[in-house]
Amino acid sequence: MAKFVSTGQPIGSSEERPLVKNERLVKAVLATTIAASSFTIQIFLPALPTVQSAFDVTATQVQLTISLPLLVTALATLVYGPLSDRYGRRPVLIGGMALFFIGTTLCLFAPTILTLIMGRFIQALGSAAGVVIARAAVSDLYGRERAVAVLAGLVAVMVVAPMIAPTLGGFLVDWFGWRGNVAATVLFSGVLLALVVFCLPETHYKRNANSFGIGSMIYSFGKLLAAPAYRAYAFQSAFMIAIFYVFLAAAPYAVMVVMDVSATGYGLYFLLSTLGYLAGAMIAKRVSRRVGIDRMVWIGTSAAVASTLLVSILMLVGVWHPLAIFIPITVMGTANGIALPNASAGALSVYPELAGAASGLTSFIQLGISAVFAQVSGSLQNGTPNPMALSMFGAALLALASFALFKRTERKHAERSVSP
Repeated sequence: MAKFVSTGQPIGSSEERPLVKNERLVKAVLATTIAASSFTIQIFLPALPTVQSAFDVTATQVQLTISLPLLVTALATLVYGPLSDRYGRRPVLIGGMALFFIGTTLCLFAPTILTLIMGRFIQALGSAAGVVIARAAVSDLYGRERAVAVLAGLVAVMVVAPMIAPTLGGFLVDWFGWRGNVAATVLFSGVLLALVVFCLPETHYKRNANSFGIGSMIYSFGKLLAAPAYRAYAFQSAFMIAIFYVFLAAAPYAVMVVMDVSATGYGLYFLLSTLGYLAGAMIAKRVSRRVGIDRMVWIGTSAAVASTLLVSILMLVGVWHPLAIFIPITVMGTANGIALPNASAGALSVYPELAGAASGLTSFIQLGISAVFAQVSGSLQNGTPNPMALSMFGAALLALASFALFKRTERKHAERSVSP
């Protein structure tokens, strides 16, 4: 196991922080745990028709293997943060990864669709721990400014992993059937559990004995939501992620149906947005400490507004070509890569002693808002790409407006607190 050396300083201090050996390995494990939830959901998508046929069930029944994990993940993120503030990051993450492995194994040997749904429930309940605890652990180790560079890499993995998962999942289904698809996830979850047990140190020693429980959770979440700075970072990041989810939900219809592009062509175009995000994350990693968190959020959000406005104008005037979507969307991906790691670090730094609760609440807000945008935009099909473009532009505007509004409120609070 990687060795952990405590400096004895408060975790929230900007001075000495916990030191960890094998830092690269620890970062790799954290990146994998944060991507586990979305990767597991997405890799199973190509297996749905085969599962429906194998169990002879309706489409509504088999869809529960996707919709239920999404719901469970959103709700579980609210619990894991305060739980890790109380008992530490390591034991809670080990418990989550154990549930992840157990649930996936249950899916592999499921004799009925009900057992498969139950396995997916347990699987999602466990993998959700990585979404919350990985970010909180980074906040423990690196603090506000240094955390941005690490979070840039983690968030990049979280975004890119579900982009490649369906392709990998389709290959596994074609060659090994749907149980072969699940077997690969069993192997993944087992290896990840072992890595967490043997390679991940504890990062949180300033425990809050009252942080877990209904009353304390309400207090922690209420304290966070009462802080304008937290609201600025949390809602800005949620609406920025919503842009991406709108694109995931609506782009296949807009590009493949409206513009008559093949699935292979769509996949190749989609790589541009992935490259854009990776470029933005690289920029955030290299310059955020020098430029500052707030300025990087402003730059990324403004670029997102400009790029989605350009897509909307091009679609409204009838320039219906894939490149008219994907070139501006590549810029939007870069904007997301610049803004999201900084906003995440900002949200977790408002109350460092509540980093776990902040990570959980932020994940819940992000998943909830993104799910609404994705559902609405994916349902608006009028034979044009306009609903997709306008939905993305609307989400970008809300990201900019929420950050500006809550930052302004924060400044007013600060002025009142120093006035005689």
